[in-house]
Amino acid sequence: MNDHSLSSRLYTIPGVAEARARLAERDPESLREFILSLAQVMGPVGDQVRTFIVGDDLEDVAQTVRQRLTRLERPSEYVERHARGRETGVSLDLIVESIAQLVVPADPSAAFDLLVEVFEADAVAMDNCGDYHWEVSRAYERAAGLMETVVKTLANPVVMETIKRLLASDRYGVRAPLKALFITGEGR
Repeated sequence: MNDHSLSSRLYTIPGVAEARARLAERDPESLREFILSLAQVMGPVGDQVRTFIVGDDLEDVAQTVRQRLTRLERPSEYVERHARGRETGVSLDLIVESIAQLVVPADPSAAFDLLVEVFEADAVAMDNCGDYHWEVSRAYERAAGLMETVVKTLANPVVMETIKRLLASDRYGVRAPLKALFITGEGR
């Protein structure tokens, strides 16, 4: 049986368009209450919503991103570790999303600094992701793409030196996509 409900089509362009139209019909108070209810959820989704809520204050966004990076550490019990492994990849991807949506438009230099911290947290993420290396690697690929976008707006020689330093200490291979910055001419 095919499910044609909007919830089953949210992964399609028409489904997203319909969802946007439906949300535009909602009153602002109900949307605020819904967002606040999501902010109470523990885990990556709640973290993402709480970061969105403070999105108008760059210092608060940077602080929450840094706090989220420190929570990537692995618990000791196997079952919790396994569940936490997947959560590590999701958390990392949502952290990158927060930087992309909230920091890059406001301050590319601050976004660069936070992305450097994301790459410097690769050991914690890779060591704590269990069998979910692919999810963590994908988040780092996305972070590298975002780094490329940010670097294009910065004319600071320290930026490329920082990227060279990151590449020189790449123990897990997740920083390798940053090499593209030198190949494409960004790293003059």
